Amino acid sequence: MKHLKRVFTACVCVCVLAAALTGCSSTGTTPSAKEDSYPSKDIQGSIMWSAGGVCDITARSIGAAAQELLGTDIVFTNRAGSGGAVSTTYVNAQSADGYELLFGAENPQIAKVMGTAEIDYDDFTPIILYCTTYAAVSVSKDSPYQTLEELMDAILAKPQEVVMATTGAGGLPEVCASMFADVVGIDPIIVPFDGENECMTAIMGGNADYTITSLGSASSFYASGDIRILGMLAQDPVAGYEDVPSVQDAYPGFSKYLPWGPFYGVFVKNGTDQAVVDKLTEVFAQAAEDPDFLELIASKGCFPLGLSGEEAAAYLQKYRSVTSWLLFDSGAAQVSPEEFGIAKP
Repeated sequence: MKHLKRVFTACVCVCVLAAALTGCSSTGTTPSAKEDSYPSKDIQGSIMWSAGGVCDITARSIGAAAQELLGTDIVFTNRAGSGGAVSTTYVNAQSADGYELLFGAENPQIAKVMGTAEIDYDDFTPIILYCTTYAAVSVSKDSPYQTLEELMDAILAKPQEVVMATTGAGGLPEVCASMFADVVGIDPIIVPFDGENECMTAIMGGNADYTITSLGSASSFYASGDIRILGMLAQDPVAGYEDVPSVQDAYPGFSKYLPWGPFYGVFVKNGTDQAVVDKLTEVFAQAAEDPDFLELIASKGCFPLGLSGEEAAAYLQKYRSVTSWLLFDSGAAQVSPEEFGIAKP
């Protein structure tokens, strides 16, 4: 009987020790069960802007590289509208499980002051900000305006007749229009379209006289000769576009706003498991170095950014501060950034 008790005691000790070792391994350096099992199904990707634009094209390109590394498909859906609010609202309403990715541009960072949405990128975790570009003032190849000064003079002389194509409240065209309103003094007449690609189509079809979009959206039409770029919101000549002047060449007042430009990135809803965030960050960092992706963004007038974690968060906050106050000071935004705790730069 004593022998049996000793055997029983020894078995209990072995079981307790095994349980303790198992518990230690789960909190040590080995991957969590969440990280090991993710992804176990297709991932959904919501693209903030319509098909054919830079946000759409670059999202699908980096997504293609990422899904190869993840071992599962990313199923894309374009959810355009309200300056990005349609897509941010949709993704924010889904589970924070890493299976709903937001592929977006800079627009949500001014949603609060523009009144287009109650959420912005503070409600999301940036996986990567993968590229940036410049803004370009474009007209059709048949436009009577040969220079930026000619276009601005025409708007000042007949403000009700020269029409600007925009992507709606909070979109890049209207942000840039606020800069021109402040520096040049124009009060543009605007007509909203679903996306930047549609803005380019509008000026080529005679439905608008000019637009201000990302260089990425203008680049292919510029290369084909269907449009002319009259000015670039850049401090220095842009490689491949050396014949396009900076807006500050004609209007030095722009120097206080430059450098400034749109960006594109991948986000998940706040509350997503950190192991999933880490895995997505690692995968998209590799995808952002894919040669096909780099060739694609270069062809679209975009430049690698590659920011994640705290660097991405700081970049987002700076953009929101500068742009929100620009819009408010110019009168384009009726709500003060102070109401949302947005510090003035």
